[in-house]
Amino acid sequence: MDSIRSIYIGIALVLLIAFGKTALVSTFFLEELLRTGPVLLLLYLIFAVLTGFVFFVLQQFFGHLIVPEDKFKTLSTTQNEPGKEVLVELHAKDWGLSKAETEVAILVVKGFSNAEIADIRGSVLSTVKTQLGSIYQKSGLENRYQLMAFITDEVCEAAKATQINHKVSPRHSSLKDVSAPNPEADVANVTTHPNVELFRKRVRK
Repeated sequence: MDSIRSIYIGIALVLLIAFGKTALVSTFFLEELLRTGPVLLLLYLIFAVLTGFVFFVLQQFFGHLIVPEDKFKTLSTTQNEPGKEVLVELHAKDWGLSKAETEVAILVVKGFSNAEIADIRGSVLSTVKTQLGSIYQKSGLENRYQLMAFITDEVCEAAKATQINHKVSPRHSSLKDVSAPNPEADVANVTTHPNVELFRKRVRK
């Protein structure tokens, strides 16, 4: 519904701008003898086509740059899995991942394919594959499935820690913190989770 409304608004703007250009040209640059109906109509159509083309090019260019960023910012709310994003960002610092690699890793653990990641980030597929290779090399994990399994395993550990915190006696001083769930706080409570090497050994068993 919003997209249809945007189309109508865009068409109205194009026609309005074309009308303004036609009026401007006919008033200041067109001789009085040429100010006939057919000439004005032709000018109006030309300006409408040119304005529409410019609008289309701008929408494609700026939409390509802005939309992926908006999609990326809303992933945590649409997927309803804030713990995974927090854990990836936490390990990204230890692994030495760049900002772009961290964003790609977050999208991987959320289940997006390489092609979908390239579309969301506005990059080419080869760039995503190169970033994934760097992520696997720095993290010590072999592929996307081990990365997803590793982060999912840590989410489970964080969930267990949260359950333990919620069972604390009301007399415990940290009860106030437990009453307001915080993914980052839950992650901080996981202190005994195995490192990547131990995780890989457990997976191979």
